[in-house]
Amino acid sequence: MTSKNLFWASSKENHKRRIWVWVITVLAQLMMYVGVLTVYLSRIRMWNAQGSYRTKEEYQSALYQATRDALAFQDNLLLPLIILAAIIGIQGFSYLYDRRKVDMYHSVPVDKNRRFAVVYVNGMMIYLASTFISLFIGVVTAAVQGAVNGEVMTAVGLGFLWNLLFFMVVYHTMILAVMLTGSRMLTFCIAGMLIGYEALLYEFLASMRYAFFDTVSGFYVTYEPKLSVLYDYNTNMWNYKSIQEIRVLAGELLPYYGKWFILAVVLLALSWMCYRKRPSEAAGKAIAFPVTEPFLKIAAAIPASIGLGMWVYDAAYGNAVLTAVSMAGACVIACAVIEVIYDFDLKSLFHHPISSGIAVAGIIFIFLSFQFDLFGYDAYIPSADKLDSIAINVDYYGQFWDEDFNYVGTSDFSEEHMYLRDVEPVLALADSAREKKPEDMTDARTVNVLYRLKSGRKVGRCFWVDSTDPGSEELLNRIMATKEFKEGSFQIMTDEDSFAKATGMVYSNGATNTALPAKDSPKLREAYLKDMENFDFSLVINNRPCGRVSVNFPNWFSTTLDVYDSFENTIAYLQSQEAFYPVELNPEDIADITVTHYHNEIYGDGDGNDDGIMPLGSVDTVAEAAWVSNSSYDYEGVPTISETFTTEEEFAQIVPHIYPEFLSTAWNHPYELDSDYDIYITFKKDTTYPYDRSQFGVYYRFYTGEAPEFVVEATAIGAEEAQ
Repeated sequence: MTSKNLFWASSKENHKRRIWVWVITVLAQLMMYVGVLTVYLSRIRMWNAQGSYRTKEEYQSALYQATRDALAFQDNLLLPLIILAAIIGIQGFSYLYDRRKVDMYHSVPVDKNRRFAVVYVNGMMIYLASTFISLFIGVVTAAVQGAVNGEVMTAVGLGFLWNLLFFMVVYHTMILAVMLTGSRMLTFCIAGMLIGYEALLYEFLASMRYAFFDTVSGFYVTYEPKLSVLYDYNTNMWNYKSIQEIRVLAGELLPYYGKWFILAVVLLALSWMCYRKRPSEAAGKAIAFPVTEPFLKIAAAIPASIGLGMWVYDAAYGNAVLTAVSMAGACVIACAVIEVIYDFDLKSLFHHPISSGIAVAGIIFIFLSFQFDLFGYDAYIPSADKLDSIAINVDYYGQFWDEDFNYVGTSDFSEEHMYLRDVEPVLALADSAREKKPEDMTDARTVNVLYRLKSGRKVGRCFWVDSTDPGSEELLNRIMATKEFKEGSFQIMTDEDSFAKATGMVYSNGATNTALPAKDSPKLREAYLKDMENFDFSLVINNRPCGRVSVNFPNWFSTTLDVYDSFENTIAYLQSQEAFYPVELNPEDIADITVTHYHNEIYGDGDGNDDGIMPLGSVDTVAEAAWVSNSSYDYEGVPTISETFTTEEEFAQIVPHIYPEFLSTAWNHPYELDSDYDIYITFKKDTTYPYDRSQFGVYYRFYTGEAPEFVVEATAIGAEEAQ
């Protein structure tokens, strides 16, 4: 009982010395929660008064979301929480900075453990009390305005725990920094390093990977800091604001709750151990434990050197020698500065050369390991017997969703649905990719691969393949013709439920837009799946779609289904709905065709530069073309010449050689369509052709090398003057 009374007596006395901390914390929490909530709710009411919400339900949902955003997962809390943790943590143990205060405190007959516990518990009480007060006022304020329900309260509880655990980790880090140092300046430096170290080092090393390695990929496997609460909090906040399902939200948060709690306990234990071992004479010194000085110096110098070195790398356009020299030089300077800070003496610049030498050797080794790929990052291709399965993406991005019509990323969908068991074609493709650089390929394609090893490890890599190479095309056919690849690339292959809920379908050949019955979506899916049995890389790379079906779903999701000439079942369904029209237009339906010629062949001619921009007046014909009435000048003098054709005879010679831009896909060879020409087609108003009446016209392009001679002549530089 006596011990308990002494604890509360000490606690009460400590609180009296921390009144200003109480005031700052309570005011800050009120501003962060109640103040922000007031702004959010007033904004929703204003928008409602302006008629932004169509129904009462929409308005009510917006109120609930505003309360969640303000009281649960608010993206404005990161910096205030760090500042409060710093103030509460450092102020509570600030007596350790002054030798006279330390002697006075140690002369009082109070157990060292109790003193630590009193200061620590009081700090937590300050945060918890101010948070409860602010959240209580915030909830009451929101409830009065009808902006609270059970789900909102659950989200507020989850958000409270999220912010509390983050605060505890930062608070304990601050206390540990106090125990390791003897001055406020060093405390802030060490605390900042401990909080942001892993995230900063991760960013610097990631920049080196992308700079020095060719096969780095974040498509399937993201390299993230493992222990950085700063990274976790900042990266996930926006995601948690958007998750509406409480069960899903709690499932996402649980791993972080566990990790952060363990981190908080470890940091608190380390702080207490350092407090017990900390000598009284450490007050006023830079570092309380001299044995930690070389470790802290090396740990601080290496990321600083990498950061400066990568800045030089970018500024010097990848100059490896200059990068290495700058990293080593930065490391020497960083070590010297840290030594001066340790001793508060300029004469200490080159003290402890052994630890400085270790730091320099470490940074040189890091540079060499990236420059020469000493650990074989780019060379890594697992053997087939070690692989369980593979997921692969070949330069393709689509729109995907889950069963509740929530967005799912392309990589996430592929990883969840694609399990290639026949791994040999992928490994052979990765091995063949070593032979050529992307700049030496005719049509370079990005390939992202996820290797799932039997050990449970996942490895992500990226490489390039030339789609015009027969060997690569054969391997890609073996991969893309498989059921596993199709199921991991096209949602229509497995998602029968979504297509039964389609809200609309439209077929287009680039010019037409024909509505299809939404109730027929299962019928369309059945026909399309039959045609997909013949899908492979050769089909999509060597053939352009003859049309496209757009299917709309709830929650604004949609997907596009490319239709090829060989898709007999899909075309048969479209014909049954009188929706199928050939991609080649009928000249009788066209009113006029305007062809714009950009004359890209002039870019860079005669100036010796590779910037793609021609100096004004460097080509004689440009000056002559200035008199052409239907030409304009872009890119510092390069002429853009347009000509409109109006006869059916001209249309008949043009339409066999053009293709609608609307139907262009990422699969096709980009060089097959001529980017030097734009073709704009308008249709006759009285035609029965079902072109899109909401548009004045449609854009097409010539197949490369197929522009009719009379079009080339009519849009040539100086053509009108020659006439």
